[in-house]
Parts: sequence; structure tokens; C-alpha cells
Amino acid sequence: MPTNPPPSPSEMTAAKFSTILRSHAPLFLPVVFCLITLPSLAQKAPPRALPVEDDAPVPKAIPVRPPPKAQPVLDDPKDRPAPPKTKGPDDDMFDFATLAYDRQEWGLASQNYAKYLQTYPSGRQVPDALFRIGECYMKQNQLKQAAGYYEEVVNRYPASEGAPSAAYRLGAMMFNDSKFADAAKNFAFCEAKTKSQQVKLAAAYNKSRAYEMAGDKEKQAAALNSVIAVKTNDPSDNPYRETALLTLGSIYLGQDKKAESLPIFDELVKTSADRAIVAEASIRAAVLYAELKKPDESIEMFEKALHMQETSEQNRSIALVGIIQALFAKADYDGVIDYYNKNSEILPTGASRAKILLLVGHSFRLRKSYARAVEVYLLIEQYHADSDEAFEAGYWKLYCFYLLNDKDLGEFATAFIARHAQKRSDHEYLSLARLIRADFYFNKGDFQQAALSYNEVILDKLPEKLRPGTLFNMGWAQGEAGRHQEAVGTFTRFINEYPTNEFIPKAFARRGLANRDARDLPKAKADFEHVTKEFPKSDACELSWLQLGFIAMEQKDPKATVTAFETLLKKFPTSTASAQAYYGIGRGYFDQKIYDKAVPALRRSIEIDSADYLEKSSQLIILCDYARQNADNLAKTIESYLQAKPGGLVPPNILKWLGLKLYSGNDYKRAARFLELAVTPETPENTEPVVWNYLGMAQLENKQFDASIQATENFLKSEPDAATRARALLTKGRAQLGKGLFDEADKVAQEALQVVKDGKLQAELLILEGDIYAAQGDKLAAEGQQDAAIGKWKDGAAKYAVPSQFFDDPDVTPDALYKAAKVLEKAGDAAKAKQMLQQLQQRYPKYQPK
Repeated sequence: MPTNPPPSPSEMTAAKFSTILRSHAPLFLPVVFCLITLPSLAQKAPPRALPVEDDAPVPKAIPVRPPPKAQPVLDDPKDRPAPPKTKGPDDDMFDFATLAYDRQEWGLASQNYAKYLQTYPSGRQVPDALFRIGECYMKQNQLKQAAGYYEEVVNRYPASEGAPSAAYRLGAMMFNDSKFADAAKNFAFCEAKTKSQQVKLAAAYNKSRAYEMAGDKEKQAAALNSVIAVKTNDPSDNPYRETALLTLGSIYLGQDKKAESLPIFDELVKTSADRAIVAEASIRAAVLYAELKKPDESIEMFEKALHMQETSEQNRSIALVGIIQALFAKADYDGVIDYYNKNSEILPTGASRAKILLLVGHSFRLRKSYARAVEVYLLIEQYHADSDEAFEAGYWKLYCFYLLNDKDLGEFATAFIARHAQKRSDHEYLSLARLIRADFYFNKGDFQQAALSYNEVILDKLPEKLRPGTLFNMGWAQGEAGRHQEAVGTFTRFINEYPTNEFIPKAFARRGLANRDARDLPKAKADFEHVTKEFPKSDACELSWLQLGFIAMEQKDPKATVTAFETLLKKFPTSTASAQAYYGIGRGYFDQKIYDKAVPALRRSIEIDSADYLEKSSQLIILCDYARQNADNLAKTIESYLQAKPGGLVPPNILKWLGLKLYSGNDYKRAARFLELAVTPETPENTEPVVWNYLGMAQLENKQFDASIQATENFLKSEPDAATRARALLTKGRAQLGKGLFDEADKVAQEALQVVKDGKLQAELLILEGDIYAAQGDKLAAEGQQDAAIGKWKDGAAKYAVPSQFFDDPDVTPDALYKAAKVLEKAGDAAKAKQMLQQLQQRYPKYQPK
């Protein structure tokens, strides 16, 4: 037993560890110190899939993906020594060392544990002290020293509770040092001695990996079987089982033990919750089913793997080949490819080989493996260039490129046509190549090129079944390319030559579009009406009603517009053009001044497609509400519009009317809102003066005094007449009073009174002055200047005197009486105040103070 810390060993570096990973066989995972880990399966080099040109046998082994990582498990409590029931001096020394250990002071802890060992060589905690010293060295990455202490525990105290953990760590160290036999021995010891089921499973699995690295497949399989045998209700209780199953099945598969391996893969496919494992197992099962000549089962498994995202690209290739091989066993063209795969090296050369290759290419094409078909066709063109098979292969290669939607198809087709135009100008394949080129540009949306290409197609050289569709697409391309008269002619020919074709309704509709684009509205209308009458249930009927609505709008026939769009919605309630139809209906009713019907239709267009119809439909709804003089609805419409489109524009005259209307209804807040919108933001001086005037009055009522002053000043800049100016000054003065600007307010009132010498406006200005003095008195009183305050209150009473005694108005006079009474009370003249209140009661018994 060592009594002093042994010398530090050489450190195992990360680079060395990586080398071990790269240099050994698959199914390898480094054993991490102190942790129980879920094993990971590294990838082999992928086996070679069976190519068309190769007759290699189907591979027996398939790469395995790494399974998910389990939660690491520290020392299991069952493997830890139990604390003594009674303590002695040796326990105190051990506990002292443990304090340093718990604080992770590894050097100090190891020294104190060593001291314990020296002092109590036969102490009951010797095994645990040895184990703890090993742990301290391991924590400091001094692995060689740690191993010495772990070996002490295992060899001298195999029955101790720390021995399983020590053996596990020794197994990990030896595994990483490529001493796989010793690693397996220590993992086996741990497995046998540990009381923890999870540690037992980890040890058993890592033992299997050690046997694998040692090349002992038989012992590896036995170890894996011991892991697999532990079945639990919760798969997390045995996180190694599915990986062990997959590994064991792969071992059997590599040994050609189909009967043993297939049930394992089937079980994983049916029961595993790990989709990656299911993907791997599916591939293996599919290979076995194929070898057992069960093509349906093989296809099912291959397809299962192909439809899983977790399947690797290598396995996808294997699955694709496997599916094709299985299908070849069930169809003649598959048999052709299968025959070629098995016999490619002994096939005859020359023309016979070209014919066989052509059949192989056709077989791939019929299986919709267009890229593979192209490869075979290219072989024919390359090695049999002047043969008839090369010409045919060239066409079918072009056809495959068409189906693959190759971006260079137009150039390929042009090159093929140029290459064979002189020798085979009348051949059907040349016309078909021109058709492929035209259809390519058509599907790409390049209608100019499509129209030119269709014009080069000789219809008589095409198979009869292709002629109607070609003629129809030709007209479509011409119309989209802006060659409207050509489109009209082509569709007319189609209608005349194929009157019973299923595309006849669309041909009339497309001719109608061409006529409309050519500005021949009567002929366009006739075509669309023909469709609606003769083909009312066709798709073209929907388009025709829509176009009839457009034509009616262009012809400024609102009744016909409404009829066309309402019919469209009735016959095709789910039409994609429903938003446009509702807009057309709303516009038609608007033009007829039937606003009550226009508004709901326009609102519906916005609900369906606000992106396209919010602006133009909202503008029409605003005009409808304005025309109906409905201020409340108009306000809601504008608010809804501006909420949906901040910064949207509403005609200023409408906003002005709405603001004045709301002001007259005492709705000052909304009045100010819309009057502000009526202001021209870039050039406020261009705003109508009436807007500024009423905005100032509305903001005064809203107690927005600054805004009121600003608006009123803008109004005054318009130089109104004297009376109107005085009224505006009254507004400005009241706003200044609201801000406590007494001198400014008094100045404004005096300016107005220089012009206004009688009437209600004079009375209101005098009341304003009275209010100014009353407010000044209140301010002075609050400051403790009572005598000065009384003077201001009396001045205020004097101002109220004229409108209260010498003017009779139901709004102004009672207000002046009430205010005079209040300031007289404050000034201490209760008798006069009472007299004023009596007059108020006698003359205006229903008056309520504002």
C-alpha cells in the first residue's frame, strides 16, 4: 500500500483520445471518468450501394448512427460506504480529510487521507480512503497515480462498497489506453459487484465495447445480450438497450445470420421511440427482406426510412437502390435494369449494346428516375454518336430535362434541333423538341420566347393527341406576350378545329381577353357572354363574369357592373376575385348614388383583401358618408381608415365639414381631431381660415389652451373682418386666461373692445375681463394679499355690471349675474351679492352655473 503520493503520470491528451476514436472500429465510445454514459455508435465508412454499372453484391452491413446521450450518473449511493454508527479518533481524522475533499481541495484531501492510512493502516475506512485518494488524483488529471489507488481498492478490498466504482474507472482508463482485455475485465468486475442497476448496465455495455475493440465478437454479443435482457417499463431505466439491440443485429447481419438479425431490427422498428434508431433498423430490415425475396416487406421498410428526416444521406441512397431493386422484381422494365446490373460486364458491344442501353434509359424514365435516365442516354450519345439510338436517346434526354425543369432546357433544345435539322427535318422528334422548348418557356413565364417557339412547331408533325393542347398554349402565350391579334387568330382556329375539346370554354374566355387587350370591347363582351350562357359551370365562366364586370366599368355602365359582379359572387361564392367583385359592386352603386348598398359591398372588399382595397374602397365609403351628410358614420369611417393606414389622406373639404358639424353638435374633442387633420401640414398657411377659427374654439372647449392659441393666431393671420377678428380675440383671450396669462388676456380683451361697442359679443368680452380680474383676485388672496385681492374682485364686479344690468341675453346675462354675486361675496359685500342672486332667481329661475 503506498504511503506517500506517487509521482504524476504522463497526461493522456485530447489528441491521443481522438486518435483512438479514429483508429478503431465502429461502435466505439470513450468511457468518461466518474460518469455513466449512454454509448454512442460512430459511423463506419459507408458500404458501397449497388450502382447500375456494378454487379457487386448487396452489402451485408450498414452504418449505425450514434444513439442519444443518457443523463450522466455520479457514484450511486448504493456503492458508497455507509457512515459508522459510532465514531472514534480514526473517524475524526477521516472526517477532517473529507472536509477538504468536499471543498474540492484535492491536494490537501489526498495528503490527509494518506495520513489516515499511515496512522490507521487497519482502519475500517481504509478502502474508502484509498478510493478517495484515487478520486483526488483523477480530479487533478493524474491518471496513473489514480489508477494505482483504484487497483488497491479492487485487488485488496474487492468486497468493499467502493470497489465497483474503482473498477469502472480502471475500465475507462484501460479502454482509453487501448488495453481492451483489461478494460473488459474491470467492467465485468463492476457489473458483478455493483448494487446499482444503472451502473451494472453501463458496465455491461462498455464491456461489450471493450470486447468489440479486442475483436472478440462472441463475447461482445454475450455482453450485449446481458444488456438487452434487462427490459423495463420506462426505456430511460435502460438507455443502452436499443443501442445494444442495433449493435447486436448489425453483428448478426455481418455474420450473415439473417434469422437472428431480422427479428431484432423488426422489434426496434415497432417499439423504439428513437426515430434515428428506427431509421437505421428500417434500413437493415429492408436489406434482409430483399435478400429473403420479400419485395413488398422490403419496399415498406425502405420507404419508412426514406420518409424519416433522421435517415442519413448514405442510407437514403441505399434505400433508393433497394426500392428500385425490389420493384424490378415486380415489373418488366425493372427486370431490364436488373438484368443490366447483373450482366453489364458481359453485354455485347456495338449496336446491340446501344439498343440495350436505350432500353435501360427508357426503364429509368418510366420509373420517373429522370436523372439516371439522362446518364444512360448520355452514354449512348457519347459512345454510339451516329446511331439511330443516339438520335432517339438525344430526344428522350431532352424530354427528361423537361420533366426535371432544368434551367438550361431552352438551350439544350435549341442545340438538339440545330444538330439534327438538316438530316431529320421532317422527323416527329424535331417537332416534339420544338414543342418541349416552347412549353419550357411557357411554364417559365417567358411568353415572348414561348410564342416564337410555338410558331416554329409544325402541328401536322405532332401526334394527334398533342395538337389541341399545343394550339391552345400557343394562343395563351401570344396573348400574354402582347401579340393580341395573333392570339385571337390562334384561339379562333382552335375553336373551329376542336369544337368539342374540353378547353373550348377557356378558349372563348382567352380569346375574349385578347379582344379586350386589343381594345375590341364588343367582341370581348360577346366571347365572355357566350361562355356564361353555354358553359355556366366551367372555370372559364367565373373569369368571364369577372371580365364582364370590368368591361361594364370601362363602358361606365354601373347597372351592368353591379349585375356582372353580383352574378359572379352568386355563382362562385368562393371566387378568388371576390374582393374585386365587391369593390365593383360598391363602385357601381356609388355611381348610381345608392350609397346604402355601396357601403356594405365596399367594406366587404376591405375585409377580404385589405392590402389591395383598403385605400380605394375606404375613399369611396368616405364619399358615401359625406354625400349622406352622416357625420357620425363619416367620423367612424375615417378613424377606421386612418387606424388601418396611418398617414392616409382624406380630402380636406370633407374633414372641414365633419369638424364643423361635430363642433355644432358640441362634440368638441372629435371636432378638434378632424379639424387638425384638415390642416395642411407642409403649408399650414394654405389651410382654410375657417378651419383654424373653429379648431381654436374647439380646443378652448377641450381646455387645450396652447393649441387653441396657436390655431387662433393662425386664423388671425388671414386678416378677417373686424367682427370676426374680435370673436377670435375673445377665443384667444379665454385660452390665455386658462393658462393664467392675465395681462396678455386683458390686452387681447381691450383690443377687441376697441372695435366692439355693443351687442352680445361686447357683453362676452366684458365678462372675459371680469373673469380675468376675478382670477387675479383669487391668485392674490392665495398669496395673502387680501386688500389687493378685494380690489380685483370689485374690478371684476364692475365688468360684470354691464352685461348683468344693461343687457338681456339668456346665455350671457344670467352668467354675468352669477359671477358678479360670487366676486361680491369674496369682496365682502354680501348685501349686493344677495341682491344679484335674487335678480338671477327672479329673471332666470332655470339657470344652472357652468
